[in-house]
Amino acid sequence: MNPTLIPLRSAPLQAFLYYTLGVLSFSVVDAATRLLRVDYELGTWQITFLTRIPPLLVALFVTAQATGSPFRVQTKFFRVHMMRGVLVLVTTTTFFAALKYLPLADCIVIAFAAPIFVTALSGPMLGEKVGWRRWSAVAIGFAGVVLAVDPTAAWAPDTVKGIVLVLISALAYALTLLTLRKLSGKEHTHNLLFYSTVFTIVVAAVPGIVEWQPISWTAAGVMLIQGLASASGQLAMIRAFRFGEASMLAPIEFTALIWATAFGFWFWGDLPTVAVLAGAALIIGASLYIAHREAKLAKNKHAFPAVPEHASLPE
Repeated sequence: MNPTLIPLRSAPLQAFLYYTLGVLSFSVVDAATRLLRVDYELGTWQITFLTRIPPLLVALFVTAQATGSPFRVQTKFFRVHMMRGVLVLVTTTTFFAALKYLPLADCIVIAFAAPIFVTALSGPMLGEKVGWRRWSAVAIGFAGVVLAVDPTAAWAPDTVKGIVLVLISALAYALTLLTLRKLSGKEHTHNLLFYSTVFTIVVAAVPGIVEWQPISWTAAGVMLIQGLASASGQLAMIRAFRFGEASMLAPIEFTALIWATAFGFWFWGDLPTVAVLAGAALIIGASLYIAHREAKLAKNKHAFPAVPEHASLPE
């Protein structure tokens, strides 16, 4: 049995509901990870290793649905998958590490720079033509990042670490999406999920065991919630992109800031500063305009990607 791509059909309400659930699920992942990093003082590698197990089960489940067997993961793009695996690992570990140094909402706002990086790099990496309108949006987006990190403030060393780690995570995620564009229409979603997850587990195993710390029952419960939220987020995103286009769903991505602010205030009493909110407004506005322009260009070319870019969203 050869796996086939599941046909896409338009169902905007279902797409919005699934995508909203996906964003909420990944927001729970971020909040739970910060609890594990800050409140329970567990290491990045240990958390990464243990919390990739539920997504691996999701990948096997999706593979079984698509092919009839959870282990039918043959691919012609093994090298590209390994490249994506490295980028997903960098994205995940740097973001998890940053959660120890910055408030949750600050991390999310800076991470919103990823779509800006995608547009800026799509020219030199993919040979895509980026017009002056999108370059203007890129400039505004980067101005928003600068405003959000507030370079006039007296940064503590930990704050600098956090900012640098989130920016590395956003850049790695952007490179992941650009790599995925090369596979659009050529590779199956279950392979994208499987290889990136397996690579992360294999690489994180040794450092995770080396830095291993005892896990309390409460921390284990938080880790279980994190893993289940990650798995539900993956499934929700996959379902969302079967019913709606990425450009239509893009605005929902930014509701993550609402969830991050709510969780941050609930658990740690954190609220985003005026500078962070102002920067977020610029980044979100620029990202939405870029999404609008790309959707318009894709429509003119009658393009509709068979593999959605966020199908394997690394949380």
